[in-house]
Amino acid sequence: MTGTGFGHALGPSRALPGLPIAPLVERYGELLAAQQGLGLRHLGELLVPPGGRLRVLDGVFAVEGRGRRHVGAGVLRGLAGGAGASGAGSAAGAWAGGGSARAVLLERLAGIQERDPAALRRILLYQLVQLLHEHPRGDRPEAAAALGIDPGEAAALAQAAARRPRLDAGQRAAAEQLEDVWLAGRVRAAAACAAVLPPAGGDPLLAGRLAEVAERVRAVDALLEEARRAEERGGGEERERAAARYAAAARLAWDCPRAVRGLVRTHRPVSAEPGAAGAAGPLEAVLTADGVTLRRPRETGPGPGPGPDPDAYTAGSDPQGSWRVVRLTRGEPVAAPLTQLRGDPATGPVRDPAAPLGRQVRYVALPVPRPGPHPDRAPGGAWWPLISRVLLVAPEAQLPAVADGCARIGASWLRPAGASGVEVTLTGPDGREVPLPPVSPETGPAAPGPGAAGGSVAAGSGLAQPREGVVVRGLAVGGYVLRVRCRYAAGAGREVLSGGVRLAVRVHAWPEAVTSLDARPRDGGGSGVRLRWAGGAGAEVRFVQWPGDGPAEGAELAAADVPPPLPWVEADGVAHPPPGTLTVVRAVALLGERALAGPGAAVEAPEPVTRLAAHRTTAGRARISFDWPDHAGRVIVAATAEPSGERTEHPVVRAVFLREGLELPVGPGAVRITAYAAPRSAHATVAVPAGAEEVLLPADIAIAYRVLPGPRRMLRRGPAVLRVTLLAPGGDPGAGLPDFVLVAREGGDGDRTARPHRPADGVELCRVAGSELAAAGTVEREIDPRRPRGGPYAVRGFLLGGRAASVRLDEPSLTSLVVR
Repeated sequence: MTGTGFGHALGPSRALPGLPIAPLVERYGELLAAQQGLGLRHLGELLVPPGGRLRVLDGVFAVEGRGRRHVGAGVLRGLAGGAGASGAGSAAGAWAGGGSARAVLLERLAGIQERDPAALRRILLYQLVQLLHEHPRGDRPEAAAALGIDPGEAAALAQAAARRPRLDAGQRAAAEQLEDVWLAGRVRAAAACAAVLPPAGGDPLLAGRLAEVAERVRAVDALLEEARRAEERGGGEERERAAARYAAAARLAWDCPRAVRGLVRTHRPVSAEPGAAGAAGPLEAVLTADGVTLRRPRETGPGPGPGPDPDAYTAGSDPQGSWRVVRLTRGEPVAAPLTQLRGDPATGPVRDPAAPLGRQVRYVALPVPRPGPHPDRAPGGAWWPLISRVLLVAPEAQLPAVADGCARIGASWLRPAGASGVEVTLTGPDGREVPLPPVSPETGPAAPGPGAAGGSVAAGSGLAQPREGVVVRGLAVGGYVLRVRCRYAAGAGREVLSGGVRLAVRVHAWPEAVTSLDARPRDGGGSGVRLRWAGGAGAEVRFVQWPGDGPAEGAELAAADVPPPLPWVEADGVAHPPPGTLTVVRAVALLGERALAGPGAAVEAPEPVTRLAAHRTTAGRARISFDWPDHAGRVIVAATAEPSGERTEHPVVRAVFLREGLELPVGPGAVRITAYAAPRSAHATVAVPAGAEEVLLPADIAIAYRVLPGPRRMLRRGPAVLRVTLLAPGGDPGAGLPDFVLVAREGGDGDRTARPHRPADGVELCRVAGSELAAAGTVEREIDPRRPRGGPYAVRGFLLGGRAASVRLDEPSLTSLVVR
């Protein structure tokens, strides 16, 4: 009868008693996902047009009206072409619409049908039975008809489905995975699937597959038992025999943990002679921040020297071979399932992003048996794995940076994700290793520099944020090594440390910092200012002007980054800034290639005034005149006493100066007058501009004279007396004191009483030399009353010669200047 290949007794009387328990189709999960993506209840809905029915008992038929059509590979490809065509106007084209996803699924079903004509019917029966089991009235023909089954087969299908064992979720998953794990050589996984399935009675195909699985499991177990006995006996030959048995077991069931672990435990690769072709090292396992990267070992060439590049991947002795890579974790149960990695080292690096942190692992690359009648035979006749060395999954700190500072070391790094902490030790010039206090994340990223480092990293790199760092201060000059080790939890309350990143750095000699700087006017009222500083012993102290704000005080700099010294600052700190300067002069201490930024002082050099003049008016006062400078709202007039250097500043407003002029108290002593535009900054030290006009106003030296009545002698009075007194501040009139002369008017009686206006208006009565007056201070002389020709006459004193123009004559009242 048609369809007996499934072991089904078809017809109404037997009601199809045997239905498939598992689809037994490779990659069935992908088919199911594509079907569900199209919103289909079962794959049969792809095969019939709207209103059509499906028959599955005597093969797969699409029923339309009174006719039916067998669905084979050709029909499936025709449907795929209709589904892929755009703008189909026919009914079939409209039914087959749904885009490329429907066409891809139909094309795949056609390929399955070509390889196994019974596979499509088996899939449909498996899916229909599952749907009927999930239906509350799945044992009724109406339920089968609702799924699109032809009414002539609905009752038989529903009756047969009711007799087939119901599969729970776990059994359904095992049934759908069985073929994939078997074809992938995962015998232990296939055995696990078989163990949860119900008896395969009525499904001869499944029964045959389960028999194959059981036979393979028995063969593997027998090999494992032989290997165990050989390993227990010990000895070199027995160890090799055990390794061969473990290798044979792994060939039959590469997912067998006991076989792979035993093979790793007992296998000892035979080292090839130097230069021998094909000699390979272990599987290369490199720890990175985001996992472990595996590469095929470098193979030696036919002669001495290195062979091909390790990235020129091959699979053992067979260039066309491929490998499976599994991970073994120390401490996990012996029977724990092996973890297979994605990728093949024969085609490129294999990465393990899920390597367990804090655990020791090994990786094993197992050759994949070549397809053929003897799948247990390895490529090239050999079947030995590639085994990595034991690797502690403890990634190191990433992107470390280290630099020295002034008597200190600064380092920073990125902590890998999953690390519970970081331990840092410092080894000094004496060789002692000292642990450092626990580190904490920096408050913000910074560019790597002297004593500090920073930066950021893109998300998804496997690195934690932000950067962490440590600073060690108070270090002597010499070489140091920082060791940074990451800490990871290893389970059971234990922790492990990574091997550590070693950062070598040398602490260099740095200059002593300049701790203070101030600017003061120069003593004696000279031009410019004097800079005074503290610190910088043994270093070059340079005065500079930074562009912009400049570095903070104490910042560590490279000497090459320090601006050149200001040309108007002398080595002793005397500064003569050009007129119009307003700047902050900053001190920098330099020693070799390193420098420390110091404090600053604001200095301003205002614009000077022109045509400055000064002359004394009344006692202790002087009138000042000058041309008012452009763009100046105020002018500072400074008077500096000579020789004490005491300085007095007088601010002058333009409107008042232009309206009233300027008269200032200057005292009797010598005064040096300067004037310049008022400073723009209240915080800057004003530097008197070099070359600014100044006027030296001599001391207010005066010569006073008095005409005193003569003393009485008996009944008559003696001649009048002239008293000349020198008035000099400080008692020193200086050289060049003028002579004093007393002059009487000549002429008639009326002319004799008129007062002389200049020395030539009369006759000289007496003279007191300047040198005599400077020595004596006060000189008295009698005035001869008979000159000129007797009688009362007016007199007046004058200064002649020497510094007559700069010495003030202090005259008495006019009535007292008459001699009788």
